[in-house]
Amino acid sequence: MKINQLISLSLIAISAFSAQAETLEVNLMQCAGMKDSKARLICFDGLAEKVELQNKQFAQSNSKMIAKAPLTTNKPEKLVPPVKTKAEKFGAEHLKSKKVKEEDLQIVFTIAEINKDHYGKWRITFKNEQHWKQTDSAFLSLKVGDSVLLKKGFMNAVYLKKNDSSSNKKIRVKRLK
Repeated sequence: MKINQLISLSLIAISAFSAQAETLEVNLMQCAGMKDSKARLICFDGLAEKVELQNKQFAQSNSKMIAKAPLTTNKPEKLVPPVKTKAEKFGAEHLKSKKVKEEDLQIVFTIAEINKDHYGKWRITFKNEQHWKQTDSAFLSLKVGDSVLLKKGFMNAVYLKKNDSSSNKKIRVKRLK
C-alpha cells in the first residue's frame, strides 16, 4: 500500500473512533441516569456488546485490508493477533503448549561467598553477584569455589545441588537479590 493511502485510511479510522467515542459517552450518561438498577445493568450490558461487536468488525476489516494490500516494500508488516473473547480465553490457561527446554530449567553457578544464618541455613552469593538462601532444613556440604547446579522443580521451587554426577543431595533455595 502506498503511504498516502495508509495515512488517509488511518485518518478515517481516527475520525470514526472519535465519533464512536462521543456516541458511547452519550449512551453511558443515559444508562447512568437510570434509576432502576436492573434497567441500568441491561443498558450497560447492551453498550458493552455493541462496543465488542464494533471492535470485532474493525479488526476484521483491517485484517481484510492487510490481506488485500500488495506487497511493494521489503519491510515485513506486523499483523495484529486476533482478539479472543472472554468465553474463548476462559479456562484455557493450561492448554497453552509451551515446550520448555531442559536447559531452561537449570543453570550452573560458582559460589563466591557462603555463610550460615542464625538458623543454620545457607546464605550463598554466586560469582554473578546473585544472593540466595536455603529454605529447607536439609544438609548439604558447600564451600567457596564449588560449582553448583540450580534446577527448577514443581510449583517454581528451585533446588541446589553440587554440579557433580555422583552427587544426589539437594537443598531448596530462594533468590534474595
